[in-house]
Order: sequence, then structure tokens, then C-alpha cells
Amino acid sequence: MKKFKRSALTVGTSTLLITLAACGTNNEADTEAGNNGGSDNSEENEEVAEDYPHDPVTFVVPFDAGGSVDGMARGVANHLDETLDTTINIDNRPGASAQIGASHFINAPDDGSTYFAGTQLYLSANIVLQDADFDIEDFSMVNFEQFDPVTITVHENSPYETFEDLLEDIENNPGEISYTTIYGGPLHLTGVLLEDYLDVDLNPVFYDGGGEMRNALLGEHVDFMIGNANGDKAVEDNVRVLAVADDDMEELWPDAPPINDVLQDNYDVEIPYVGSARFIAAHTSFKEENPELFDQFVNAYEEMFNSEEYQAYLEESGADAVSEFRGPEESDEMNLELHELMLEYQDELAEDEDQQ
Repeated sequence: MKKFKRSALTVGTSTLLITLAACGTNNEADTEAGNNGGSDNSEENEEVAEDYPHDPVTFVVPFDAGGSVDGMARGVANHLDETLDTTINIDNRPGASAQIGASHFINAPDDGSTYFAGTQLYLSANIVLQDADFDIEDFSMVNFEQFDPVTITVHENSPYETFEDLLEDIENNPGEISYTTIYGGPLHLTGVLLEDYLDVDLNPVFYDGGGEMRNALLGEHVDFMIGNANGDKAVEDNVRVLAVADDDMEELWPDAPPINDVLQDNYDVEIPYVGSARFIAAHTSFKEENPELFDQFVNAYEEMFNSEEYQAYLEESGADAVSEFRGPEESDEMNLELHELMLEYQDELAEDEDQQ
């Protein structure tokens, strides 16, 4: 199982500590601002406890069915429902690069009946680039289950046999080589990093979800795709992965070299590695007002994750290479580190949307 690569992020320790401190003092502001900020009424909390776990529980997914985070959420739901002894429904709310789904979750009851199955850096993009009506502190991580490294992927009919071939064409045709991506997320950020570090121009084409993005590549509407190591397995018979933003993905793509190996050999540079960090989150207000119930959900999740049945499912689906139970504390730290990375590159990401 893959560990989160903190060393790849260009986030200052002091900035992170300030952010963490701010999170710990933001409860009153969140409550006053709305967003289902929770209640101080102990009787209401007792009523929530009596009804917990709810039946049904809902996982809000901010992308279409068929994408990577949708697949993760359905896998968790199909196994966690037995551990919690309740029904877990999937509510797909795609649009606006995940902002529609995130807003729907935030405005849902914060009683532990609704959870968010999301992906960083799309959540941060909603906040930093799209003026969302919520803050990063409104989401408390249950688990960052998957950290799926970015890939450089082409159609099987593509003339590009290697990553070097593609990079050469990008250099020779500034602004003409197109790639499919989702605005504001780790895939888009990787494109921005390549432009910055290599001093080249690319043509991003934005879609709302992984399914649409892969269909665009399969239809040969773009020159390449910035995808994900595990997510690309859904179309592996029709694509070639030219490089992976990870030093140890031989299990999934044995013929794909690490991106930085190619960049170091040819350009003497290395880019920060990012990937799709897929998570399950609760309302922060639910965690703060009902910590024992939040812990009950976390413990059920951990029990489910470590079960033989779920581990067999991960292995069968190929997700075991990118999946791990990290728990709330480590997952919250990851969430804030990635948010700081988004803040660092927000201007460059916003420029691409302005040019569409």
C-alpha cells in the first residue's frame, strides 16, 4: 500500500502549523457562518446519538458514476454497510469541478447521516479558485483511502511511443498539444508544473469527471491525458501510459518510467509529485458536537478496511496498490498540506481557465 509522499510537496512547515492552529480556533466562526455548524443543545445531541447510525447513510460523490472516486465510494459503501448494519446510498452530484457536490454535502444535515466522498485537490480548487460557499475547515477527514499517482497517458494509436517523444513535440509545437483534464485538480496542476518547469505551453481541455476525460482520450479528441495510475486501468486495453508520478508503480504499469526520471535525464529538473487523494469526510460540526459518534464511524471504517473481504476486494479491483487506512489525524494533515499547495499555484491554474 502506498504512503503519501510528503517530501514531494513544496509546503513550508511554518505555514502548515499556522493553518493547523487556525483550524483549532475556527469553531465559533464556522457556527456563526452557518453551513450546518452544529448545535450546543445537549438534548439534540442525545437525539442524534439515539438515531445513530442512521438508515440510510448517504455518500455524496461530486462526480459522475463511473469515475475513480465513484468507484472508491461504492466499494466502501458495499462493505461498510454490513459493519455499520445500515444501508449506504451513493448520491452523484457532478458539476463545476466537484463544487456542486461539495456544496450539496455542506448544506446537508450535519448529524452523521451524510458523508462526502471527494478528491483533493478539487476540494481546494473549489475554495481557492471558484469562491465556494464553504471552507477547508468545514471538512473533517475520516480517511484518505487512496493516493493515486498522476500518469501521462496516450491512446494506443498515438504516435508517441515514449514520454520523451511527447515532450519533444510539446517543445516544437507550443500551445498546440492538447491534454484532457479536470480543472483545478492534481491532474491540471501537473500540467501547470510541466509548463512551469520546462518553460513550455500546453492546451488543457477541461471535463467534469474521470469518465468524460477518458472518453475524450478514447475518442482521440486530445493528444494525451494526464490521468491516474489506478484510474487508467479501466481503459488499459486501449491506452499506453508513458510515465507515472511515482517511483514505485511497477505493480500497475511495469513499462512506465517515473516522470522525474525522464525529466532529470533530459532537462535536469524534477517536478513535485501529486496525485488524486480520494477521501471520505464528515462535517466538522458533526465531529465536534458528536465526537463519540464520529469515532464510532471511524472505528467501523477501520474494521471494514482491515477485513479479509475488503482486502480481497481491493486486490481484485487493483486498488490495493493505492489504498491505505490512514485515519482522521494523518488524513487531516494531508488535506491541509494539499490545500497549501493549491494556494501556492492558484494564479497559474486560474490563467488556464481564463484562456478557455
